[in-house]
Amino acid sequence: MNAGPRKKTASGAPARRWNRLALCLGVLCAAFIAALAVAQRPAIEAQLASSAGRALELTGEGWAGAYFVGRDAFVTGEALAEEARTKVRGVLANLPGVRRVVDRTTLLPERHPFTFSAVRDGRTLQLSGYVPSGAALERITAAAQAMPGITSVKGIDQLVRARGAPPGDFAAVVAFGLDQLSLLPTGRVILSDDALAIEGRSPDLSTYEALSATLHEPLPQGFRLARFAVRPPVVAPFMWSALREGNDVRALGYVPSQEARRSVLAALRAAVPQARIMDEMRLGDGAPSAELWLKAVTFGAMQLALLPKGRVVLSDTTMMLEGAAPTFEIFDALQAARRAPPEGFSVTRFAVEPPAVSPFVWRAERRAEQVRLSGFVISEEARRGLSDAVRSLFPGVQVADETRLASGGPSPERFAAAAQFALTQLSRMRLGEAVLDGARLSLDGEALDAEAFAGLAKAAGAPPAGVDIKAALRPPFISPFVFAVRRDGQGATLSGFLPDTAAQETVAGLLEELFPGEKVQDVVALGGGAPSGFIEAVKAGLVQMVRLDPAELRLTGTELRLSGDALHAAAGQQIDAALAAALPQAFSALTQIVPAQPGAPLSDVECLPLADRLTARSLTFERDTSRLDIRGAAMLDRLAHLAQRCPDATLEVALETSSGSGASASLAHARALEIAAYLTQAGILAARIAIVPFEAGAPGDGSVAVQLRAGQAPREN
Repeated sequence: MNAGPRKKTASGAPARRWNRLALCLGVLCAAFIAALAVAQRPAIEAQLASSAGRALELTGEGWAGAYFVGRDAFVTGEALAEEARTKVRGVLANLPGVRRVVDRTTLLPERHPFTFSAVRDGRTLQLSGYVPSGAALERITAAAQAMPGITSVKGIDQLVRARGAPPGDFAAVVAFGLDQLSLLPTGRVILSDDALAIEGRSPDLSTYEALSATLHEPLPQGFRLARFAVRPPVVAPFMWSALREGNDVRALGYVPSQEARRSVLAALRAAVPQARIMDEMRLGDGAPSAELWLKAVTFGAMQLALLPKGRVVLSDTTMMLEGAAPTFEIFDALQAARRAPPEGFSVTRFAVEPPAVSPFVWRAERRAEQVRLSGFVISEEARRGLSDAVRSLFPGVQVADETRLASGGPSPERFAAAAQFALTQLSRMRLGEAVLDGARLSLDGEALDAEAFAGLAKAAGAPPAGVDIKAALRPPFISPFVFAVRRDGQGATLSGFLPDTAAQETVAGLLEELFPGEKVQDVVALGGGAPSGFIEAVKAGLVQMVRLDPAELRLTGTELRLSGDALHAAAGQQIDAALAAALPQAFSALTQIVPAQPGAPLSDVECLPLADRLTARSLTFERDTSRLDIRGAAMLDRLAHLAQRCPDATLEVALETSSGSGASASLAHARALEIAAYLTQAGILAARIAIVPFEAGAPGDGSVAVQLRAGQAPREN
């Protein structure tokens, strides 16, 4: 049941008034409190922001930031992971005074691979790629701008913040990479996830080695080296060598890469498996094609394997080989390899000594239309020089060169001089041989002609310095062998050939003896092929020429021809008989002797001076006999011829009568009778011959003299 409307009472009014008063007081308090809160808000917000910043730093989440609106925290920043965002919200929510947390962070895009690169080109640095945070960006920018030599850094504003960076201090790794890049004039550093690569060319070898050592050690922040593509400095010329001494092989010079180094060492071990390899090679750039270069190294190692002691050198695309070959087979193999170098390479110096030989003999032979060389030569230069000499000295002649290189001989200069000298002499021979044994030279052969023989004889007396010479030289073979002498009022002329210098000396001496004071023109040459007894035949003919005036003697082989004018009729028969008796058995004689014309008669005044000149010399006989010698007979021939022109003169044979021995007197008397008989045979009437005594001033020796007297009657004997 309803109570019905309430009635207003006096006590209800104050209550309403109290309620209104309380409400006003509440509103006033709230307004006061609100005003007080508004006045304190900036300080509260600042205090909360400071506390939030310290908390984020302490928890390692410095990427995040927070600002407050009152006690409400608003979180900003670019998070690298969702876990980081959750962590930041929790940290802030737990701060005293924070009412709520509003998350306004963003999650960076994730990049895989997470890459960063820095490219240097002189003074310019270009950056590109990703960075994990703004803080990292600031540190990387500072490191880039601080690089020595860099005046311009590009690409900073294009670096992109992203998630996916490897664990650790990414900016520190970038700074490390920039430090290495600062050592290169041009180059590039690349970070990809946790791998670092570096490219470029080192300015010098020390920088290269320092970079290689640093980057092949453990890298910062657990990074690994993905690629070391720094090229060593360019080396010019690009040289590599290997030196062998027995079982030790030293590898020196430059290799273009570590891979090439391993290949070189493998080639040396394969070629000389028993050797101890010492690697002293350094990296360098500038090699020819790597493939061709390694083939050349392998080729050189194979040649070095044949030499107990030697060296192979590559310089750019040229090759040098040095050493001493232990055998001719090895030397020949090295020579063959020299002529077939690897593609792109040439052997510019071959200094391998051939095996040593003893005795060191070189031989040159001239046979018909061929020259044959054999034995050993001291060097390739000497061989080329001798080849040139042969072509010059023997034009058109077939040459067979069977020589081979060897060591152990004379010095190259002495060998070349002696061998050239020998070839020169051989060129003067029709057939012959020259043998050079060390410093001893033997020459044996037949000269081409007389002039060549003279040259050979002269050269044999003047060999090159330090060379001993033994010569067995023969003049040219002459067939038929001819010798001739012509004698007239102008003297004697000799032509043709004689077998040797001894024969020349014999003939010259005989001419001086038979024709004293006469002019002799000698155009005789030396020649081979003279028959046995040739000089004896020449002597026999010359002796009989004394009785002929003019006269000509000619020997052709074993046939002697003598012609001339005899001074009286009997002389021809006498000369024929004497010549036949004196000639060697194998020789034959043919004479053409005619009597000389008597000439016009002379008066005593004209005759006597001529006779005195004829008899100025003593009449000569064979020793201790009464037989006239050839000069004596020739003198009587001329005296008889003159007497025929002086019909009024008398021939006196003066006989020595001094106090000598009985034998001397008997010899003088016999000689006087011989003279008288000779003159009678020469056509002088016996009535015109008188034998008269004379007194000698010295003890008697059987002297006899003949004189022509004018107008005197012959005396009794």
